[in-house]
Amino acid sequence: MKANAITKNQEEHYELFFEPNDLPRVQYLLETKQFFNLGKLKNCIEDNASIKLRLSLKEQGARATAQLFEYFFHAYEPVSPVMEFENTEAEAIALSGIV
Repeated sequence: MKANAITKNQEEHYELFFEPNDLPRVQYLLETKQFFNLGKLKNCIEDNASIKLRLSLKEQGARATAQLFEYFFHAYEPVSPVMEFENTEAEAIALSGIV
């Protein structure tokens, strides 16, 4: 996992990269809100052959969004809907250490 941060208008955007075979695990951890366990997955360098997790944190951890992408034919394509988290769930993402 590798995080790239971009800040726009008090909103932090992150891109984290995982090994392709970790897609089911990353999806499960997001769906079950096990954010601390995301940080335990193996680091991956962006090499256009990986899974990308795009996170956005807004309002100092009061709101977060997440979406998974997989690299297909020279571009990252979404493989999950945009997931929204608010209040304690968004704060858990901010405090989890994954970003």
